[in-house]
Amino acid sequence: MSVRVAKSAGFCFGVSRAVELVQQAAAAGKRTLTLGPIIHNRHVVEQFAAAGVRVIDSPEEAGPGDTVVIRSHGVSREVYKRLESTGAEIIDATCPFVKRIHGLVSQAEAEGRLPVIIGTPTHPEVEGIAGWCTDCRVFENVEAMEKWVQEENVPPDLPVCMVSQTTSTEFLWKKCVQFAKKQFTYLQTFDTICRATECRQREASELSQRCEAMVVVGDLKSSNTGRLAMICREHCDKVFLVDNASELNLDDFRSVSDVGITAGASTPAWIIKEVNKT
Repeated sequence: MSVRVAKSAGFCFGVSRAVELVQQAAAAGKRTLTLGPIIHNRHVVEQFAAAGVRVIDSPEEAGPGDTVVIRSHGVSREVYKRLESTGAEIIDATCPFVKRIHGLVSQAEAEGRLPVIIGTPTHPEVEGIAGWCTDCRVFENVEAMEKWVQEENVPPDLPVCMVSQTTSTEFLWKKCVQFAKKQFTYLQTFDTICRATECRQREASELSQRCEAMVVVGDLKSSNTGRLAMICREHCDKVFLVDNASELNLDDFRSVSDVGITAGASTPAWIIKEVNKT
């Protein structure tokens, strides 16, 4: 059996940076907290918990003497202010690419444009982006945008600024831009999909077209991992989404000669290695 591992599988820059910042804070002896799980991977979160790093769900759970790490997804302006008011030390591990989007929507609103975000409305990254402007619209797909335009009779001269969730797909973004260009006279677009995400998705697509089976490794709660599985299923009939090597059923691969492995941006290298060895 031939096994091929995607070169881009595993931690992206933003996730790696966030994990390192938590490690540094804990190693320095600081009473370290993370506002939400630092990444969507239970193995990493459990390792940090064993090292004394605690996960909190709201800023008010922190206080003077604590060090709170903001995860790579980022937070809204309001949440940041609430965190500042606690007196805790703040380490902002927001991915720089996400931070840029915060600035884009904030500036767009200041210029009189309506920020439009293409992404999953309930995703922490999208919630954070939306929190850097007072009014915006979030659409998961072009159909949702079309429905908004039709039902609310949105005027074509409405100034709009469109951005994307960093982990969205290029296909989805292009469809939304294509529709928006026909609809709005004063349209401003920023392709804010992370290039590392784009590369990972492209490799997953190419690998799934060459292999008889694909293994996508990552936390089931990760939208990044879910999108990789979705892309692989477009080209390959046998796609297995697993959290770690123990979830693999070797009987599923007995008649398979070529297997491809990819992994979400929150998947540690050691888990990918274990899956490969299995």
